[in-house]
Amino acid sequence: MTTLLLDAVHRYTQSHADATGIAETPVPGLHLVQATTPTGLEHTVVKPLVCLVLQGAKRVSIAGQDHTYKSDDSMIVATNAPTVSRISEASIARPYLAVALELEPAVIADLNTAIATTGGPAERSGNHTDTDLRDAVLRLVKLLDRPGDLAVLQPQLVREIHYWLLQGRHGRAIGELGLPDSQVRRIGRAISLLRQCYADPVSIERLASEAGMGRSAFHKHFRTVTSVTPLQFQKQLRLIEARRQMLEHGKSASRAAFDVGYQSVSQFSREYARLFGLPPVAARKAVRREAAIRD
Repeated sequence: MTTLLLDAVHRYTQSHADATGIAETPVPGLHLVQATTPTGLEHTVVKPLVCLVLQGAKRVSIAGQDHTYKSDDSMIVATNAPTVSRISEASIARPYLAVALELEPAVIADLNTAIATTGGPAERSGNHTDTDLRDAVLRLVKLLDRPGDLAVLQPQLVREIHYWLLQGRHGRAIGELGLPDSQVRRIGRAISLLRQCYADPVSIERLASEAGMGRSAFHKHFRTVTSVTPLQFQKQLRLIEARRQMLEHGKSASRAAFDVGYQSVSQFSREYARLFGLPPVAARKAVRREAAIRD
């Protein structure tokens, strides 16, 4: 099963991956990844997702905890969380290959209801559900270049993938994403607002109201779910977006700083260096050097 999925992902990324090794797909939230060399550190604020590592290895730090994911490992992120990661094992002969799919709370909520009507989930078995999960992912990947078939079968395959995740060893944490009044879901509503308005001042009162919580409870639960404060979360969103604008669109540090909401370029440069390890100009040169070496 893994070999078939690996081959399918390899073929798709060979023809569809961009310069960063990411192949976007017609399925919302699904992307395939290929890398032929280890990468530098990547900072991002991920949405809840599942990532199947098929070949190579990736190191990920979430909420201060470090993990290494290798071939046949599944990474589950059940909350919106700042992460630092790097592909640590990859070569031309054995490229890093992975499949990532963002989790859909609405699908999970529907499945929670369906499972509850059958008397609750079956006894969970990691190996069994992993096999079923990868089989469903394989069938979805094989349809990516068949748009007619994909349009018809995509919803049920995405639903099936979520089902096997709910039946697996991380099912309890994933299931909370579908509960409208769970702390994770309520904090998720505030995070969605922060993502939409990252460049604008957003008061704690407005965020707490979005989550349906009081100010103090919101602060506590936000940090529990994300490992950072709302202000730190917004700051990381701004810095990550500024970095993207500088690297992908060639914006100057000052232009990117103002576009993401900073009023002071010097403050932006200090906070950028604190997060990424280098000030903006030096960081952009380092990324270009790494790209030249890979090419």
